[in-house]
Amino acid sequence: MGLAFHMIAILILALAGVWGLSQASRAQAGLSFLLYLLPGGLAVLIIPRLIYQVVALQRSSYTIERDGIRLRWGLRSEDIPITAVQWLGPSSQMKPAFRGAPPYLPGALLGMRKLADGRPLEFMASHSDQLLVILTAQRAFAISPEDPAAFMQSFRKLSEYGSLSPMAARTVYPDFIGQGFWADRPARTLLLAAAVASLGLLIWVTLAIPTHSNISLHLAIDGSAVEQVPAVRLMLLPVLNSFFFVLDTLLGIVFYRRGPTRPLAYMMWAASLLTALLFSAAVFFILRAG
Repeated sequence: MGLAFHMIAILILALAGVWGLSQASRAQAGLSFLLYLLPGGLAVLIIPRLIYQVVALQRSSYTIERDGIRLRWGLRSEDIPITAVQWLGPSSQMKPAFRGAPPYLPGALLGMRKLADGRPLEFMASHSDQLLVILTAQRAFAISPEDPAAFMQSFRKLSEYGSLSPMAARTVYPDFIGQGFWADRPARTLLLAAAVASLGLLIWVTLAIPTHSNISLHLAIDGSAVEQVPAVRLMLLPVLNSFFFVLDTLLGIVFYRRGPTRPLAYMMWAASLLTALLFSAAVFFILRAG
């Protein structure tokens, strides 16, 4: 259900963004043009987050071992030694109680609450039905295994065996900046070059629009203008480029985290730079023809 919801939401936002850009390309300068750009802006801001949540949901796992419990949710991970677990059971039976789950989208019940004694309760779940809570001395975790009864039975069974070497406690939060890609000179160079090219394109178009009353977004084979439109529509190009820049940057950061997929990160960042250069070339020819 969570995957279906996120995929449908991504599709709707993408279609709305494309529709808005299409309408903006035909709109007159003014408020209507800016309103048509709004769906594209929302798509740029929201779609990367939804894509991350899709990946996180697909890679999520709760693993019980004799030495402890491993929780994985996207880039978030937690290793809990078996000796650190004070209680594990349904959220409806836990004491101290906690107030309701935070607002969430289907498939992404994430966030924090506090127990009555002040300990933080972190949600790493896909839904709010039949939540299990893992209670430790410092904090608690709310999870949603597919079969809660089997999960609790496995925990009780392994707890009875005892552990000769409890796993080391480990906490990892999503931390893009701390993953080392910024210290990688080729990665940093590509990102900075793409950012400078994208910013330069935006500034160029912003300065060029007041000096041109009309432009042509369609050119003939010989480079001559075909159809004159208000110059403000040229802003569509940096808007589109910004979308690709954000998407390529985020995907590159995700790919960079793992050695086998690291070359894909360089490809994404190089593609972002190439896209900005191609849009800049398009602006050059459009302004020259206009």
